[in-house]
Amino acid sequence: MRKLIINDLSTCVGCNRCIRVCPVEEANVAFMENGAIKVRINNDRCIACGACIQACRHESRDYEDDTERFLSDLSNGARISMFAAPAGRANLEEFGRILAWLRQLGVRNIFDVSLGADICTWAHIRFIQKNQPASVITQPCPAIVKYIQMYRPELIPNLSPIHSPMLCTAIYMKKNKNITDSLAVLSPCIAKADEFDATGLAKYNVTFKKLRDYIHRHHITLPQQPGSFDSPDSVLGRLYSMPGGLKENVEFYLGKALRIDKCEGQAVVYRALDQFSVQKKDHLPAIFDVLNCPEGCNLGTGCNHHKDMFEINSIMDRERKQVTQNREKAYFDKLYETFDHIFNLNDFVRHYTSKRVYTQTITGEDIEKGFELLGKQTSVQRQFDCGACGSDSCRNMAGKVAIGVNTPMNCIEKTRNDIQSEHAAVLSIQEKNINNLEIILSDISNVKTLSDDILSNIQDVNRAFKQYGTMANEIDLIAMHINIISLNASVEAARAGVHGKAFAVVAEEIRSLAKSSKKTVSETAEVSKQAVSSTGAINQMIQEISQAVSKTYDTIQNISHRPQSEPDGSESAQALSPSRVEA
Repeated sequence: MRKLIINDLSTCVGCNRCIRVCPVEEANVAFMENGAIKVRINNDRCIACGACIQACRHESRDYEDDTERFLSDLSNGARISMFAAPAGRANLEEFGRILAWLRQLGVRNIFDVSLGADICTWAHIRFIQKNQPASVITQPCPAIVKYIQMYRPELIPNLSPIHSPMLCTAIYMKKNKNITDSLAVLSPCIAKADEFDATGLAKYNVTFKKLRDYIHRHHITLPQQPGSFDSPDSVLGRLYSMPGGLKENVEFYLGKALRIDKCEGQAVVYRALDQFSVQKKDHLPAIFDVLNCPEGCNLGTGCNHHKDMFEINSIMDRERKQVTQNREKAYFDKLYETFDHIFNLNDFVRHYTSKRVYTQTITGEDIEKGFELLGKQTSVQRQFDCGACGSDSCRNMAGKVAIGVNTPMNCIEKTRNDIQSEHAAVLSIQEKNINNLEIILSDISNVKTLSDDILSNIQDVNRAFKQYGTMANEIDLIAMHINIISLNASVEAARAGVHGKAFAVVAEEIRSLAKSSKKTVSETAEVSKQAVSSTGAINQMIQEISQAVSKTYDTIQNISHRPQSEPDGSESAQALSPSRVEA
């Protein structure tokens, strides 16, 4: 089984749109990569329904078909014939010109699948008339077939054994027209590649979109004259590409004799098949006409999607009027009688085998474990069911988390709660820091007071030294005067002779005292000068310390008074991207 859906994880943003639209629980796996959520495809689980490609808005999902290989083989001389789906009329304005271009490239025959659809309707009617099955699920859609084979093999007995219109066309070309070329299909469907690989009836699935992209990318000029088909004209088979196309075909022939229910679209059809598998038999229709795509093959997964349903339906309505005009039921009776003569019903019968994929069984214990990983404890949390993770319920998400196909970080409620918890923790730390700042502020305030006191005391010392300097100068002046007086006394004592000796001794002692006083004052002045210099340096240092303390005090005070975030998580809530919720 080849890989049809591809994804580029480099552009994936983890929006979960692919998970939300996928009908298969384990086909998409969400995981963390470098702190970001990514979603990858599990190709062993994928049914190639294409829903994720249409849902992705980030060019992370695309598909592969056989367009490049087909054109390469054709240019190398391969013998190739084609058949084209009727949806081409509604999707490609230049449909006929593309057919002409393909013939120029060397395509040998081109048939209209509308003829195969007419054959398919005939085969269904004859099969039902012959076998009277209880309830038949039609199978023109390979994604439906793949889903039943992989996930609902109990429905294989209900699956119509009649080939799809495309393969009915291939069989007609091979058996009735003896065409032995390799067959390529101009197709609106990605999953048709699986059908062709399983049956071997066609080799190339060339989708409308990839072929049109190729034409535009290589600036190919198409022929002006449109090409045509080599097959006989079809009738109501042209309507098969519409939702309920098979139903309309059968009812045109059988009227309302059979109850035919229809369902289409990935969002509902697979759930309907699940319900079909457990429904009471008497509640089931004779034919259940199902299609993967919501607008049928006209807007299939391999289409360009440049037209809306109203444009498509207007085109199909013209086709309906054209093929039914002047054609009564008798015309179709005759047509089917012709088919009875030229076709063998068994040639258009297909047999299916189970390809069951066993999904992981999720127990109640697993779900409880998942809830724990998601941090969901209360019933309100466990029934939040926002769907942002891609699952339709928190319980479903818990199961996926438990078996490893989704990550707890993909839960927006958990992310929000985690952010609020972290925000609350930050606020708690901030509160503690503010308390610590208050303590530091108080201590610095005390340091500032002490430094101011020291500065004041140093200034008192400086003033004392200055006063002492003044006193020392006065003492020095007094000593000088005493010294002069002692000199005068000595002179007078000498004049007195013997009577003045005692006075001379006193005068000498006074002069010695004056000299000693002057020396002491000089020495003290030097010490005082050094002390003043030292206290000046200390004074400068204390002033610098006081300024630094004041600056630190002001800074801390500003920090402690700065407004704090509100504890309601309003700022943190902005971290939750609105696109995650919208997605």
